[in-house]
Amino acid sequence: MKNRNIFLLSSSGPSELGAIAAGVIVQREAADWRLHTLPEPASRPQLARLLRAKPDGCIVHCGQHGSRFREADFGRIPVVWMDRDPAELGPRALCVVQDSRPAGRLAARELLRYADLAVFAFADRAEPAFWADERRDAFRDEIVAAGRPYREFRDRNARQRRRRLAAFLAALPRPAGVFCANDGIAGEVLEAAAALGIPMPDELAVVGVDDTEMFCEQQEPTLTSVRPPFVAAGRAAAQLLARRLANPRMGGAVATFEATEITRRQSTRRIEVRGARFGRAMELIRRGAAAGVGVDDVAAALGCSRRSAEIRFRKWAGTTVLGAIHAARVDLAKRLLAEGAVRVGDLPSRCGFKSASTFRRVFTAVAGLSPLAYAKKARTSSRPRGA
Repeated sequence: MKNRNIFLLSSSGPSELGAIAAGVIVQREAADWRLHTLPEPASRPQLARLLRAKPDGCIVHCGQHGSRFREADFGRIPVVWMDRDPAELGPRALCVVQDSRPAGRLAARELLRYADLAVFAFADRAEPAFWADERRDAFRDEIVAAGRPYREFRDRNARQRRRRLAAFLAALPRPAGVFCANDGIAGEVLEAAAALGIPMPDELAVVGVDDTEMFCEQQEPTLTSVRPPFVAAGRAAAQLLARRLANPRMGGAVATFEATEITRRQSTRRIEVRGARFGRAMELIRRGAAAGVGVDDVAAALGCSRRSAEIRFRKWAGTTVLGAIHAARVDLAKRLLAEGAVRVGDLPSRCGFKSASTFRRVFTAVAGLSPLAYAKKARTSSRPRGA
């Protein structure tokens, strides 16, 4: 059988596209696919030119601007749609859709950890999207069920949006917690808050969705974000496309997946005893744990002795310095296991542990499961359902 040419089109950024492609690659290797990852075409004529190459199948991720892709554009080419509302498509459409309600619940629980927050708010996109509505509704329901005040920012006027967002943030009682429809909107909130001189995260804690690593790490402060299992979703899309290619008469199908994890960064790392040095020490641990950051490095960041560093960590973080380092290393290991991109045997060196036995002992103590058991559970929980 000749190699099949498969196009992966996406309206999202390279990080999200890369995660989806990692899931598709498993099928590519099993079925001799030639996978071509392409950014969203800037225009309909450009898409038409791409499709003149007559790919054997397409996976179309509609995360940001789904309405720009139409079924009619693809003619008889088999297509799997990702993050597109199935109600907008025909009865034979193949879809992999994120159930975005768990993302809203995860964000609410992250912010509800802080009893002193005076109000909780949701910041919507300028363009409507069904998945943004799901996130908003679930977040609002969690906040209201907890008996806490809720507010909402929604503005479709692109020309006035920045000014109105700043006015909305300025009027919020503080300290406040804001959940954003995605990482891009969270970036807008952080930029507006910085321009207003609002201290973050002390007076404004912010959570995004998608955990676009490069984007989240470049924000000031770095952005806490809900992490959907895009690798598993890409794998499910590839499997649906393989089934359609094997059986062109196959009926429509919808698989759903959901977020189960959140990556905590500076934008929600509020501590009772505030201090720039402690914040820098925590960020040093999060970013450098896998690279071998040790207790002496953390003490240097705090500008104190090892003994003083331990006292401060026990008082402010409820753990030892080494405990915080181990927690950061295990968090990375859990993420890699959930994505299924790394073998368990490669995790110790990848996550900063000097031996496999130490890795297994620490991981089991922190996660409550062995690495193998956690990997099995993560694959089960992240596996899309319904198709």
